[in-house]
Amino acid sequence: MTKLSITPDAPALARRVGLLGGTFDPIHEGHLALARHFARVLDLTEVILLPAGQPWQKPEVSAAGHRLAMTRLAAATLALPGVTVTVDADEIEHDGPTYTVETLRRWRAKSESNAQAALTLLMGADQLLHLDSWHEWRELFALAHLGVASRPGFDFAALPPEVGAAVAERRADAATLGSTRCGHLLIDETLALDVSATEIRQAIGLTGTKGTADAQTTTPGGPAAGKLPAAVRDYIHQHHLYRHHG
Repeated sequence: MTKLSITPDAPALARRVGLLGGTFDPIHEGHLALARHFARVLDLTEVILLPAGQPWQKPEVSAAGHRLAMTRLAAATLALPGVTVTVDADEIEHDGPTYTVETLRRWRAKSESNAQAALTLLMGADQLLHLDSWHEWRELFALAHLGVASRPGFDFAALPPEVGAAVAERRADAATLGSTRCGHLLIDETLALDVSATEIRQAIGLTGTKGTADAQTTTPGGPAAGKLPAAVRDYIHQHHLYRHHG
């Protein structure tokens, strides 16, 4: 399979945007670390955090308002010199199920500046395992690059064949992603951080007793300690999220 042609000395585009989407249920330090890492690796000018609205593959998620509020609190802690950090509520405000490819189309169509920007969709390598289940997944490359952070021990041989072929065909370096609008894929294996929102929710709601659940989010030595920004941890405590009742 022929690789995409690459112009080695092409200048970087004026806007280099990293879009980090997710359920953010809750947003945690792993998400923020990924944003910080790619801001540096790709020399981004902007980072956009995009909480999912009603993700069709995850029908049971916390209320959109809570997830948006936590994302905004987390964004306020994401200090990236020279990089603009924003939260996009596009999917939260969109009625019905949301699909990443349609979100990217809407973003591109908002302005000529958006249309011409180098846009990279940021994700963890585990998402590649199911990329072929995404709505119109091949069309993602007509709208954005993919910036993929490999989790520790991730086996790329486990990728679905069509996804593996797309990775091999489109793999490129950071300079190429910064100088072109879309179509390439960068895999970065230097961010050795493995944080799971599922494990955080389980740690917070380990028991049905209010006191213990509160301790999981507020005690420095609790299972969720250090995995959540303090403002997000406080929000979870104040709104009694992720507790098991029974």
